[in-house]
Amino acid sequence: MTINEEVMLSYFLSLKKKYAVSSLWSKYSMLKATIKVYKNTDIGKYSKLTAYLKSESRGYKPKKAAILERAHIEGFLTRACCTHNGDFRTDVKDAGSYLLVSIPDTKAGISRKFTIIEERFCVNAIEICRKYISLRPIRLTQDRFFLRYMNQKCTSQPVGINTLAKVPSIVASFLNLPNAELYTGHCMRRTSTTLLANKSADLTTIKRHGGWKSSAVAESYIEDSISNKLDIARKVQGESNVTRSENDGNNPTRVVINGKEVACEKTRKRERKERKLVNNKLSHYKKNKG
Repeated sequence: MTINEEVMLSYFLSLKKKYAVSSLWSKYSMLKATIKVYKNTDIGKYSKLTAYLKSESRGYKPKKAAILERAHIEGFLTRACCTHNGDFRTDVKDAGSYLLVSIPDTKAGISRKFTIIEERFCVNAIEICRKYISLRPIRLTQDRFFLRYMNQKCTSQPVGINTLAKVPSIVASFLNLPNAELYTGHCMRRTSTTLLANKSADLTTIKRHGGWKSSAVAESYIEDSISNKLDIARKVQGESNVTRSENDGNNPTRVVINGKEVACEKTRKRERKERKLVNNKLSHYKKNKG
């Protein structure tokens, strides 16, 4: 079979009738790698094909897993009366002040490590993990960390990855959040990265956390961060280059704003007005979001 740009374009035109745009790009990626290996042909050079796929992508908004906020996580941990577990082959080392978790095999085919600490959280996460580990059967023949939990103890039956993927939806249902079905397994990954981005983490930190080589995905989390948007809004609307007048001492009656000397009382009124404006916009945003 001869592979050329016209053949590939006709093939993707037929696929468009059955698949979404995201699926077209997935098939394009798979075919690109396969044809390169077996036919030594790079379909990435087919400009008409890539132009067609890009044109079909305009206006397309992929469905994304919903995100749990920190308050949701803390609310579930403090109020839930049961534990939900999932399937992971892990190595957990207790270092005293923290737990070091190693995942030898991930979806990307690389090992990952992360820590569990007890600081700055509503519950002691380390103690919860230690209690869970203590409930494991003594004579356990497999190395799954998450096991089925029944009658105040763990059984030897591991819980599958599909059950683990349902955990965010279970949490959302427990908290009576709308559209609980949108909280898929990917929610956990998106939630942790979003919480990190909301703490003004830089691009390198987010890429390292998510294990991404490309900056595009990490940049999208920074761009979508509400904390980042609010910070930008404050800088645009309320932040000025304010300095004290040299002759005013520790309690100046006048300050210099953008090169102009202004009375302090006038400055305070301006700052109060700007803070009120930001708070009103924040309240309006939360109201619309709710």
